[in-house]
Amino acid sequence: MERRGKWCESLLGSIRLTRCYYHCRGCGKGHVPWDQELGLGVATLTPAASEVASIAGVQTSFAQSAEVTLQKLCGLRLSESTVERVTEAAGERLAKLLHDKVTFDEQGKSWTWQRDARGKRCAYVSLDATGVRQQGAGGAKADGRMAYVGMLYNPRSKHDDERPEPHQVRYLAGFYELNELGSQLRRQAAQVGWDEAEQQIALSDGGSGLEEFFRKNFPLAECILDFWHAAEHLTELGLALYPDNESQRQQHVEDWCHQLKHRGGATVVTLLQELDLSHQPPATRQAHADCLRYFQNHQHRMHYPRYLANGWQIGSGPVESACKTVVANRLKGSGMRWGEDGSDAVCHLRALYLSQPGQWEYFWKNYPN
Repeated sequence: MERRGKWCESLLGSIRLTRCYYHCRGCGKGHVPWDQELGLGVATLTPAASEVASIAGVQTSFAQSAEVTLQKLCGLRLSESTVERVTEAAGERLAKLLHDKVTFDEQGKSWTWQRDARGKRCAYVSLDATGVRQQGAGGAKADGRMAYVGMLYNPRSKHDDERPEPHQVRYLAGFYELNELGSQLRRQAAQVGWDEAEQQIALSDGGSGLEEFFRKNFPLAECILDFWHAAEHLTELGLALYPDNESQRQQHVEDWCHQLKHRGGATVVTLLQELDLSHQPPATRQAHADCLRYFQNHQHRMHYPRYLANGWQIGSGPVESACKTVVANRLKGSGMRWGEDGSDAVCHLRALYLSQPGQWEYFWKNYPN
């Protein structure tokens, strides 16, 4: 054993630590237990400096963070590569903790879910995916990856005079397998009192595998198909049926959408089945068949009159917005290309940063600052 010094960057400037160094003759490796106790790791930053660098790194480019944000806000002078390494290392640590079933809420307080038109408290869950451009080793071309964004949220209801606490939302984001994402999202849901809600609602755009995801992980939730995605299929059918008559096309599409919202998917299926296509070309008949099949397959999630009467949301706008807020606004800037591990780590960390207050603080609280 011997004592060795080490320079660290803190929010108050450079500091020098002296701590014990242990060498194992058996494996030939050295160990510094005090570094682990203090949380000293990537780029020899103190935990507080690492946290601040990570906050900057999840909000804007690593170059902007290093050259402008950190210097202006706290006088911390780091290189672009250091900010990148620190941010991605924090994201990787977070991903491992989530995989190990760790949650980040010191109080474990259940949300007070908003009431619907029937007076029942409603909890919402949603899931979507968005693409992230990738780059291979040495700048080689690589296929993009789809990052899932899952969210639990407690939206403001016009049927409830009691306002929810601000920012009651939790995000998970990254290159997940659906089974892993399901178990993590369900764990987060249990922590905010999901099972105490009298009505559970799962909203999605009908993407492949999403309904099965909700059935498996949130079996008591009523699955609702985003109304606007369904309406888009009717718009596409209108374009196929009336390519040269805009007024007729608009009239039919508006009527179909009105029927969908106020009478439900089964009514639209009947209307589509009654259309006369005897004089239509094969391409139009195929477009009609595709649209009809879509509504037949999803009509069990299109009971919009009942959903609206109950005061429920029928659009997946919150999770679509989350895809932009959590992923796109940071990882899909002009010319951005990412390595797979780095982009996955930043997705995880940015989701935590934008989640319910207290999540981020609890993640960073384990080390003295």
